[in-house]
Amino acid sequence: MKKLKNNRGFTPTPKLGVTCRRQGGFTLMEVIIAIGIITTALVVSVALITFSLSGIRGGKSKIIAAGLAQEGIEIVRNIRDSNWISGKRSPSNWRDDLGAGYWRVQYNQASLLSFSNTPLKIDSNGFYQYNSGSTTKFYRRIGIEYIGNNQIKVVSEVTWQEQGRNQNLQLEDRLYNWLEE
Repeated sequence: MKKLKNNRGFTPTPKLGVTCRRQGGFTLMEVIIAIGIITTALVVSVALITFSLSGIRGGKSKIIAAGLAQEGIEIVRNIRDSNWISGKRSPSNWRDDLGAGYWRVQYNQASLLSFSNTPLKIDSNGFYQYNSGSTTKFYRRIGIEYIGNNQIKVVSEVTWQEQGRNQNLQLEDRLYNWLEE
């Protein structure tokens, strides 16, 4: 056997018809870049999910507040309508039980309650009230202002705190004595 000359510090192996090809794999740089891309995608996904859940919670609170504000106006309208049914249609008495100022209202009472900064409670049937149930984050105030003899302005305001910020929703309606005798 003939000895091969070694000028480079290693012993070459004779070719046996086998070609050396690069093995399929990733370099360290490719792995680091891939991990960076995956990490960025995960961080963005988690941030998007967190933002979406926050928006859903805020949206739910706004829907509840809108319903509570509308209910407040409807209760005042019901008191006006009850006055009409009982024959109180003149400019002097159609506003009975609807004094100017700030009030609380409750779905199961046909009169205004004196105002106090008391949170609404939700009972086991899902009704909001002040008497019993679990305390909620919602506060409701009804403002009544006389605008002449045959018109009142009703403002139903619901406030709550969401993620450390005060939130406020107001609805305004004008009620008229259009059944004036």
